[in-house]
Amino acid sequence: MQLYVYYRVAAEHVDDALVAFRKARVEAPIELLQRPEPDADGRWTWMEIYPEGWTHREPQVAAAMAQWLAGERKVERFEMLG
Repeated sequence: MQLYVYYRVAAEHVDDALVAFRKARVEAPIELLQRPEPDADGRWTWMEIYPEGWTHREPQVAAAMAQWLAGERKVERFEMLG
């Protein structure tokens, strides 16, 4: 199972949020993506992708990112079909 987590970060917190993510991720192969443009309110949408075997790290990253969120953190789980 892979985990996909998305949320928004206000423009003024992007640098601090990125530092927090990197510190919380440590050596885990968790990817962080960003939409190419901010939303109408200037917030950036970020997505964390947790590969199979690393989903247990999500609570640690969530705790580190909590203060930088501009809204709800949404978690989706997907399983491989083929």
